[in-house]
Amino acid sequence: MFKKIFLGFIVSFFVMTPVFAASLSMAQKMSGKFLLQIELYGRVWYVNPNDNQRYYITKGDEGYQTLLSLALKISEKDLSRIPENNKQRGDAKIINRLLGRILWDSAKNQLWYLNPSTKTRILIDPQNAVKSLSPTITGIKNKQLALIPMNNVQIAFDGTFNSVAHVKFDGRNFSNGYYADKVLPPASMTKLMTAIVLMDLKFDFNQLIQINDEQISYPSYYVGGDKTSEIDLVSGDWLSANDLFVALLVASSNQSAAILADATGLSRAEFINLMNKKAKSLGLKKTVFHDVSGLDSHNLTTAKEMAIIAKTAFDNPIIAQTSIIKEYTIQAQDKDLNQKNIPVQNRNFSLLQFNPDGVKTGYLVEAQRTMCLKKGNDIIVVMHALSMNQRNNIINKLLN
Repeated sequence: MFKKIFLGFIVSFFVMTPVFAASLSMAQKMSGKFLLQIELYGRVWYVNPNDNQRYYITKGDEGYQTLLSLALKISEKDLSRIPENNKQRGDAKIINRLLGRILWDSAKNQLWYLNPSTKTRILIDPQNAVKSLSPTITGIKNKQLALIPMNNVQIAFDGTFNSVAHVKFDGRNFSNGYYADKVLPPASMTKLMTAIVLMDLKFDFNQLIQINDEQISYPSYYVGGDKTSEIDLVSGDWLSANDLFVALLVASSNQSAAILADATGLSRAEFINLMNKKAKSLGLKKTVFHDVSGLDSHNLTTAKEMAIIAKTAFDNPIIAQTSIIKEYTIQAQDKDLNQKNIPVQNRNFSLLQFNPDGVKTGYLVEAQRTMCLKKGNDIIVVMHALSMNQRNNIINKLLN
């Protein structure tokens, strides 16, 4: 009897499921290659031959550092045996052993990629790794990319995710979690952390602020000419920091996020650094911020960690009460000091019907519909909902 069970275990262990076999096959097929996610996101991934897992390669220094962390150290002597072009001869044994690898020449402080297609090496630009590697990049669809496992080291958004994530948090325990540890963009829920940092800085909300051209054009840095959540602000306008804070949380004004961060006297990089420090102080491991508004899809968190951020924010009565204001009128002055009224409208009509004690939403193509809501002692977080109906149905379920 024991022999039959043991043999059955051995057979089941070695007989792979079709999904697992397909994943293994795709990872092996793409091992050592750079892949461009051609649907929606246009992100570049590297399939590391060491573990056949994919790593997200951003533009600029961060992408370069990711590749450096995956690199294999090589001596100058061995590196010289790998040609830089097809006219040069190389050492076939070394080349075949290192195909698809990232190679680190520590003596010259240079990073190289051994292109498996041409069997030549390419110098990787520290300032723009993706651009220097562009001739080697292969396009791939989400369905195929999903078959290659994500690494568990990076805090990176898996752009093949097509489900929803949610969780309920009572301040001590999590419940009703579904993909609650999945790393996803929070979109404008980011503004809750912006508000928390402003409170920590004991920011002067009574001060008057004049808006400049760069702050008005701030959203275009991320979305070009696409429309974002804003109020009718004009360069040269004067208004109070308190009114901008209302616009931040009620209308989800991205311009207001930039203006308020600037008004602290810190650079935006310094302000964002405080956001990330706050996340660490809250014990968050999978949360990172790159901008103050949530327009940057590289802002990342999970449903569980967003619940902790939301609880921290909504435990502050000023943040909580401001977030559920329905209508508000800002009394401002234009650059010529003429009085003007600017309406602020809370568009979260369906969420306000839940009579929340605090609420914040967000939307990006990458993030889909995101939401955190406080009701009594409970925090509800929904991320990557594909419709408002789906989002609201989950809220109904978790509140009952």
